[in-house]
Amino acid sequence: MQRVHVLVDYWNFQLRWNERAGESRCNWTALPLVLMDKLKTLPLGDEFDFQGMKVYASCDAEDENLRRWLENFLERQAGTAVAILERRRRFDHIRCRACGYETGSCPSCGQPLVWSAEKGVEAALITDMFELQLADSLDIAVLVSSDSDFVYPVLALQGRGTKVVNAAWRGAGQDLVKAAWAHLDLDEMIPLLVREQSGERRSAAQPERNSTPA
Repeated sequence: MQRVHVLVDYWNFQLRWNERAGESRCNWTALPLVLMDKLKTLPLGDEFDFQGMKVYASCDAEDENLRRWLENFLERQAGTAVAILERRRRFDHIRCRACGYETGSCPSCGQPLVWSAEKGVEAALITDMFELQLADSLDIAVLVSSDSDFVYPVLALQGRGTKVVNAAWRGAGQDLVKAAWAHLDLDEMIPLLVREQSGERRSAAQPERNSTPA
């Protein structure tokens, strides 16, 4: 029996979903089920022991809707855990390469230019993969991300005997796709993951589609 863990880079998945799924929302409760079904199409045998799904998400301190959805809905689903990491805001400026003019405020409204950086998601996900392997509780990792930062950790895990299956959007993250033992096409799963209107209650619904990291 091969033990399978699903690890999801939340924003890497969600932003691409927003681009490719039109106005449809993702049924996150179905995601691990669909991934496990797709895993059976690969030459891995058919004896799998699903150990759970962990979602890694960064969140602005004031984004209460996203945090509430992650904590009060997603993390309460069977077999699902969520790691929430704070995004860090910093003031920034822009510089014109032609004339050298620099500004730290918006030319239109005069407000300071601020951006928030995602910190710790990759490190947390990578650490968990290696801890699971060291604990001898990971045979197959399904990594839902197209981030090239995972290429070398994936190669290292596979050098130690763990198979990493990369679930990626078509045309994205080719370096990670090549590094993984196999890959699953997320675009093909969109029809299986579209959330029906009669699904989750509005109070527990996923935040609006324009809730994205700055």
